[in-house]
Amino acid sequence: MTPFRRGQIVNIPCTIQQGAFPDEVLVTIDSDTGVVSGFLKSSLVAHHNGRDYVRGVVVKASADSVKVRVPGSFFTTAAGLTTVSSGWARNHFMEAHP
Repeated sequence: MTPFRRGQIVNIPCTIQQGAFPDEVLVTIDSDTGVVSGFLKSSLVAHHNGRDYVRGVVVKASADSVKVRVPGSFFTTAAGLTTVSSGWARNHFMEAHP
């Protein structure tokens, strides 16, 4: 991917499980900086080449890290924000199209 920029929409690889409600899933993002888990609407999960992705928005990008906001209700991070290394982001994020 090209360098990340604020406002860019990206697909972040994740694992999903059924949530408590029919239109809800439990999403887990396992990155180089730790695990982020929470619930979101199943319509926000994308499937590509046999993998699951959640859409996120880049809020800050530097040479060392990329901070993204993920929609939903997360219990391991405030406001759905998580930061990963820029190398991990380059190797795992996919550019999403609105």
